[in-house]
Amino acid sequence: MDHVTALPDRIAERTAEARARRRRFDDDPFRPNYHFFPPGGVLHDPNGALYWNGRYHLFYQFWPPTIPETREWDAAMHWGHAVSDDLVHWRDLPIALGPDSGPERGCYSGQALVEDERVLLAYFGTDAGICLATGTDEYLLDFQKFEANPVVPVDEDAPYEIFDPCLWADGEIYRLLSGWKTDRRATEFLFESDDLREWTYHGPLLEDGFYTDPDEDGAVPNFFALDGKHVLLCFSHPRGPHYYVGEYDDTGPTFDIETHGRLNHGPVDQGNLHAPSVLHEGDRRVAFFNVVEGRRNWQDTPTEGWAGVIGLPRDLSIEDGQLRLEPVEELRTIRRDHRRVESVSLSPEDEWQFPEPGGRSIELHATVDLGDADQLDLGVLGSQDGSERTTISYWRGSDALGIDTSHSSTDAAVLARPPEVGSLVLDDDELLDLRVFVDTTIVEVFANGRQTLTARVYPNVESTAISLLARRGSAHLHSLDVWTMDDIWHANE
Repeated sequence: MDHVTALPDRIAERTAEARARRRRFDDDPFRPNYHFFPPGGVLHDPNGALYWNGRYHLFYQFWPPTIPETREWDAAMHWGHAVSDDLVHWRDLPIALGPDSGPERGCYSGQALVEDERVLLAYFGTDAGICLATGTDEYLLDFQKFEANPVVPVDEDAPYEIFDPCLWADGEIYRLLSGWKTDRRATEFLFESDDLREWTYHGPLLEDGFYTDPDEDGAVPNFFALDGKHVLLCFSHPRGPHYYVGEYDDTGPTFDIETHGRLNHGPVDQGNLHAPSVLHEGDRRVAFFNVVEGRRNWQDTPTEGWAGVIGLPRDLSIEDGQLRLEPVEELRTIRRDHRRVESVSLSPEDEWQFPEPGGRSIELHATVDLGDADQLDLGVLGSQDGSERTTISYWRGSDALGIDTSHSSTDAAVLARPPEVGSLVLDDDELLDLRVFVDTTIVEVFANGRQTLTARVYPNVESTAISLLARRGSAHLHSLDVWTMDDIWHANE
């Protein structure tokens, strides 16, 4: 079955340069095979993810390779654009937004609103304010910026801050959040309009100094209904993506917080989960996050190389008041070369090796009975001499899951970072259930449907081993499935 977006000739001609640039990276050992990365230049926040006309669209903060390194970051930012039929195979489209027209210095982050006959993009135009653009064509190739931009200008004397926006409609009323902070507290500033051009400040929809640390913010907000609740998913520059689940009353409007959670448990900007963008397809919500480089001087490569990766698209749901993230089912379509091992006893401190090389672009699924072991280590991207390995660990006594990258690479250019550790409480007799996606430089872990960890790693190309190790007690591997994952970039070309 052909899962690849077949672009019409008139569009393919406009994207030929991007396809040619991608081919230049075919021999790059760090180029991912089934994660989205830019066609040259630098990718940062995903923006405005949406479903339109039967296709999925992904926009992203983009420093195009045609913009020299001497340009300042806020003036280099455009919105890159890609399209997919299945959330897996992506094709580049022409740049969607740029600062060449309009009042802004650069096009920063924002989100999208899909209406019956049009798509609205809301974004932060640096040095200007919140701006809007409209698209109506089949592939969203021609966005028209509002003449009234910025519809909410920067105002240093106002009781609000203007930064990343999120736009939605409650009946005939449009509402918009500007996500940042006030008085050292994460804040979502709320605006209302009936025509998208004249906006009235309503006050903060959320002002949080309880769940978050001082000086955290609520950048890149996504506000949406899910499973009978409302979710605010946003980004804290000090600590990464976090979320609120609660009850939304659109007559107020008010948002009463019930729970708060975090999706990042390590240092920001050293190779883990970053900014969110949420796509709406009926009742389905799919989140995208970028995963930053984790290497020194990665921002110095816009004209010659590429930098930045989008994590796997993740289906969202709510369970016990917490936001749950699972890789989309469509990823199963690129599994190949299935290998399976069943029923392996894991003796204390006796490392078990998967009997063949695992691979550099794989999915694995392990189910383990922890027995009386206090700790279980799953190693991926391991070298034969033991000098490289990325280790995913579960500590029973601490009810914690972690990913340790301290031995992931011998490359001196890779930034050192401490292990990332998140909470994971297993019920009595519950098996540890790990789904791990490895793609050359990115490792994404999904555990028991309740915890997820992400890291960037840069091992040698020969480091492909998979291993298991029980510590301070015995465990039992019920099953381990490993699939090689297709290269999505040249499928059906």
